[in-house]
Amino acid sequence: MMRRYLAELLAEKQKLGPFLQVLPLCSRLLNQEIRQVSGFNQNFVDHDRLEHESPLRSLGQPPNGRAMDLEGWPAMQVEENGYIQRMAPFQTPPMSWPGLQGVPTTPIVKRVVRLDVPVEKFPNYNFVGRILGPRGNSLKRVEAMTECRVYIRGRGSVKDSVKEEKLKDKPGYEHLNEPLHVLVEAEFPEDIINARLDYAMTILENLLKPVDESLDHYKKQQLRELAMLNGTLREESPSMSPSMSPSMSPFNSTGMKRAKTGR
Repeated sequence: MMRRYLAELLAEKQKLGPFLQVLPLCSRLLNQEIRQVSGFNQNFVDHDRLEHESPLRSLGQPPNGRAMDLEGWPAMQVEENGYIQRMAPFQTPPMSWPGLQGVPTTPIVKRVVRLDVPVEKFPNYNFVGRILGPRGNSLKRVEAMTECRVYIRGRGSVKDSVKEEKLKDKPGYEHLNEPLHVLVEAEFPEDIINARLDYAMTILENLLKPVDESLDHYKKQQLRELAMLNGTLREESPSMSPSMSPSMSPFNSTGMKRAKTGR
């Protein structure tokens, strides 16, 4: 049991790597827990190795642990006035921790699953806008909650249809010839990755269920957030109510509502 717990701690340490500068206390607490579990055995887990020989280096993590640009998307480009998202080639780096001789660890694996968007049944529904949300914030929350990466692909994933037509035959944009779909990418220990993917897929499937606009609390939340970002929020406006509350979260199975079409 302790060995498995240690393996999970090391996996968390690896995922925390890009955020060391912005979450220093979390990193310190995690290191303390790893030391405690390992019994302070330096042959088992060495603190300096955790900091300086992390497998994140093989992922291209800068040696200075520079904070991630939270306004950008990992392995993806988003154009200023569109929905264009271009994914870098998947790479599976070696995942091994030096100094853990004789201790079985669950291998880290990467998997990608596809979720088709029901555009044929609902051709006028704004699925892309609903997933992205104001300035992409809704998608960022899904990624933060699930610890998976989500990519919108296929016809209609580019806001400007003229631009999409020009791009679809270019390298990296072959997906524009396919129906609209979502890719979910996860990288976790092999024994938990399927559960993580299932969790992410459940959230996205619920987001892609059209609901009558008059009952669309999720859309109202997105509109309220957009007004806040633009500095135009008027609390007394009935169109902005109800306020954001946990019971109306888009991540509750009963809270899936509808977004405005034709965006």
